[in-house]
Amino acid sequence: MKFVACPLVVRPQKLELPPYALLSELVTKANMTTPKTILITGASGLVGQSLSTALMARGHSVRTLSRSDRGDYQWDVASGHLDPRALDGVDVVIHLAGESVAQSWTDAAKARILDSRVASTRLLVDLILAQEKRPAYIAASGISYYGIVRERPVDESSDSGKGFLAEVTRQWEGAAQALTEADVRTVFLRTGIVLSVKGGALAKMLTAFKLGVGGCIGDGQQNMSWISLPDLVSVYVFAVENVALHGAVNAVAPEPVTNSMFTKKLGKVLGRPTVFPLPASLVKILFGEMGKETLLSDLSVLPKSLTDLGFEWQQAELEIALKETLS
Repeated sequence: MKFVACPLVVRPQKLELPPYALLSELVTKANMTTPKTILITGASGLVGQSLSTALMARGHSVRTLSRSDRGDYQWDVASGHLDPRALDGVDVVIHLAGESVAQSWTDAAKARILDSRVASTRLLVDLILAQEKRPAYIAASGISYYGIVRERPVDESSDSGKGFLAEVTRQWEGAAQALTEADVRTVFLRTGIVLSVKGGALAKMLTAFKLGVGGCIGDGQQNMSWISLPDLVSVYVFAVENVALHGAVNAVAPEPVTNSMFTKKLGKVLGRPTVFPLPASLVKILFGEMGKETLLSDLSVLPKSLTDLGFEWQQAELEIALKETLS
């Protein structure tokens, strides 16, 4: 029998690319090979304190920019002064500072709320653009960008809405437009209700609920988009370490709830009744325009950008988040 030699044919194997979430994780790990130097404004606030600790625990170097001498560097937004040394060697700027929204909205207060955000952003942007090596810019923003009431769920592709706070967030983010145009990685974290006993909306609710006199606000059907403080801190860390994240990012848990559901869950965790509603008419009398845009706002906000990049919430369910927060 005669054997005929056949040429060896090697078929190329199909290249299997990792799924998008895994690819994002690989990018994040690659970014962590070199610790970053991070400048934070508002570092003494609710988010800033926890964020500074978390970043340092991951090997990053943190420096603070403050109006007082308690910070590593000082600035005075009203006079337009910012220590130029603050950005030397900085890889990322995180801007958290801004006048509190939770106050009576007099004309003067509204001016402070707007000016503190826009003027401080412009001051930082000018200094960033003056750097030979321009750091990334990550800024706090709010889901109030989407307005007061939306009939359908919104994500980062949705347009802006109406209201004072919507205008504030538009101008706030707009003040950093020059960075985007200069190809500086820019992230706006549009944040929902932050769950913490140290400050914010939940802290203000707790006394009434612990006394058993808490209840729904208005008819209780308005949607609330929330996030636990630990998850919000993780979002900021994720934004620092993941270069794929840019533009507007909704920093909220993946499942919005109605005010009625929030009230029931909070009462259940505290072991207290929740049968004393706060009528919408009384909210408007007590808190005016501020109450209408915060306590009575109806926004179902979805975190599409974070979901697409594979971010993992540790407290994605409200009852779990409340238990962890209140423990």
